[in-house]
Amino acid sequence: MLNKVDDYVFEVPIGHQKGMRVPGRIFISEKLLEQVETETIDQVANVATLPGIVNHSMAMPDAHLGYGFPIGGVAAFREDGGVISPGGVGFDINCGVRMLRTNLRAGDVAPMISNLVEDLFHDVPSGVGAKGRLRVSEHELYQAFTRGAGWAVEAGFGVEEDLEHCEENGQLGGANPDHVSLKAKKRGRPQLGTLGSGNHFLEIQRVDKIFDEDLAKRFGLFEGQITVMIHCGSRGAGHQICTDHLQVLNKAVRKYGIELPDKQ
Repeated sequence: MLNKVDDYVFEVPIGHQKGMRVPGRIFISEKLLEQVETETIDQVANVATLPGIVNHSMAMPDAHLGYGFPIGGVAAFREDGGVISPGGVGFDINCGVRMLRTNLRAGDVAPMISNLVEDLFHDVPSGVGAKGRLRVSEHELYQAFTRGAGWAVEAGFGVEEDLEHCEENGQLGGANPDHVSLKAKKRGRPQLGTLGSGNHFLEIQRVDKIFDEDLAKRFGLFEGQITVMIHCGSRGAGHQICTDHLQVLNKAVRKYGIELPDKQ
């Protein structure tokens, strides 16, 4: 049973799941809430049982069943007494969605949309275990791990302006590939430049309606504009890195007698 806080916030009360330390909150409309699975709500409650959680276990409007946390789940944990989870919201480290804007209008693309879609399927490797056409040396892989998007731009896969629109300019400080297992590197190396599987996608989209003219102008968006939406992650490399560290933490769970509501 969820408690309605307002038109777009619904609360999972303490008591929904044994051991909850804080309530859960789902930011969603009533219409979208009808599509949320019961198991997803249970996962929101499960996260609320974790030590050190702050205020609420939260879920965004796209919440759906995940592994551990629900996909779309958000939680903050105190530095003192809180938990660290390398695979909270799924295994796919750095999984996310990015939109690329173009200067094209829908009318420019409409006559060639079929050919464009065929070219994308041909040129963008996708699917379980898909390998890319990109071949990189060990040194280049090291640069990709440490410099992130900066390496990609230097290698010709983007422009400098792209970095200005990425968190931390596309590079998180302190990355050390020496802590990444050889198995993770072997899995990730042939998959650079691939899309993956599951709910990952590459879509050609059109800006249908502008709701905030000033904000749209700042982002360079206009009605009828063609954009490209990409949903991808770190493929086998991220999955293996997460697997490696979950094995370490599973030993700690047993060592310290930590009780988890769900082994995921």
